[in-house]
Amino acid sequence: MAQMDFSLLYDSQRDLFVIGYNAEERRLDSGYYDLLASEVRLTNFVVISQGQIPQRAWFTLGRLLGENAGVPTLLSWSGSMFEYLMPMLVMPNYDGSLLDQTCRAAVAVQIEHGNALGIPWGVSESGYYTLDAHFNYQYRAFGVQGLGLKRGLSDDVVIAPYASALALMIDADAACKNLQRLALQGSSGRFGLYEAVDYTEARLPRGQPFAVVQSFMAHHQGMSLLALTSLLLDQPMQRRFETDPVLQSALLLLQERVPKAAAPYLQTAQSPVRGDAGQDPGLRVFADPGRKRPAVQLLSNGRYHVMLTSGGGYSRRNDMAVTRWQEDTTQDNWGMFCYLRDVESATVWSAAHQPTLHQPESHEAIFSDSRAEFRARNLDFDTHLEIVVSPEDDIELRRLHVTNRASSTKALEITTYAEVVLTSPSNDAMHPAFSKLFVQTELLPSYSSFPDAEL
Repeated sequence: MAQMDFSLLYDSQRDLFVIGYNAEERRLDSGYYDLLASEVRLTNFVVISQGQIPQRAWFTLGRLLGENAGVPTLLSWSGSMFEYLMPMLVMPNYDGSLLDQTCRAAVAVQIEHGNALGIPWGVSESGYYTLDAHFNYQYRAFGVQGLGLKRGLSDDVVIAPYASALALMIDADAACKNLQRLALQGSSGRFGLYEAVDYTEARLPRGQPFAVVQSFMAHHQGMSLLALTSLLLDQPMQRRFETDPVLQSALLLLQERVPKAAAPYLQTAQSPVRGDAGQDPGLRVFADPGRKRPAVQLLSNGRYHVMLTSGGGYSRRNDMAVTRWQEDTTQDNWGMFCYLRDVESATVWSAAHQPTLHQPESHEAIFSDSRAEFRARNLDFDTHLEIVVSPEDDIELRRLHVTNRASSTKALEITTYAEVVLTSPSNDAMHPAFSKLFVQTELLPSYSSFPDAEL
């Protein structure tokens, strides 16, 4: 394994590693590891020191700085303890360096997060209290919003004991007390502390303040043992790492200082909230879809812009109109729409209030800083339409969840509609028919071969 060839996973054009390789489809994943505050810095460091990739790949990793208690801190994607501390299990840490300051600040923020909620601290990727059809716990990344770029991190509260074990390398006293607290509340089993404790109210059995995820994951247990070894035996793995001549050649990369002139990245941090203790101040909820004065939501990354009302609106890229829209508050019937049709009853409605103006049993338009959502119940179907604009790429993403509440299988037809423009709004307004002559569409089979699904 020491002679592993990483060239398959390395994109020489971007100087970044892809997330992985799909062996069944024989293709690289489309995502990339692009942040220094992630587990990939261990891979980058080793492969750079071996001469497999150029040293510039280290400096290609993003260094977005947040600010926590006045301390500049590198931001990660999900704000998990694993992203910050896992490389420290074997790599040396240098006092005063950017990585050292970041890891210390990350632990401090995690402790503050737990204290604010009145529960033990330590959030990382882990199992959580949801079972699949085979009674296996589900697994994904969790984190703290003040450290992560990913939106919605405050929606879940899952505490992983191994995250506290990793923190032994940073703040041994606080981590030890937190582990003892977890053990005293019944979070330990035959092989030590369990995988996680889920405090997310939506997943808890009625009347329980938390639910223990009663499983053990070998790699989390292994990381905990390495963290204990580092603390109790004076960092033997780190000393072995430093004595390797090949790795010694790149140790200066780990001693990067904190930049003095860097402006903190402006992120929308969310305070931890449990139950009804508070609400996101940027959240607006409207339950009256036919209101005379439509509420407006604007989404943008600075280049790609989306305006939404009760389903109408426009999409634009800089000065180019992507979809056709005309200002008309009396009808508001221009935009990108999604129609649903119940095959059995032939009833037609839309995912948002526009354009069918169907009066559902219940309706909510939810506008927050990062997205727009439309929730409705029609007949026996619950629909949830989410609309976001990517902060990196000039695209908008629309995702529709449909839930069948009936006791029998249903068949639905879903149709999306928009009028594509691809010119300036003023040109289109002056000559709409002429503009339509130059827009051609093409069906791409590779992106449209969706299997039929029954609900």
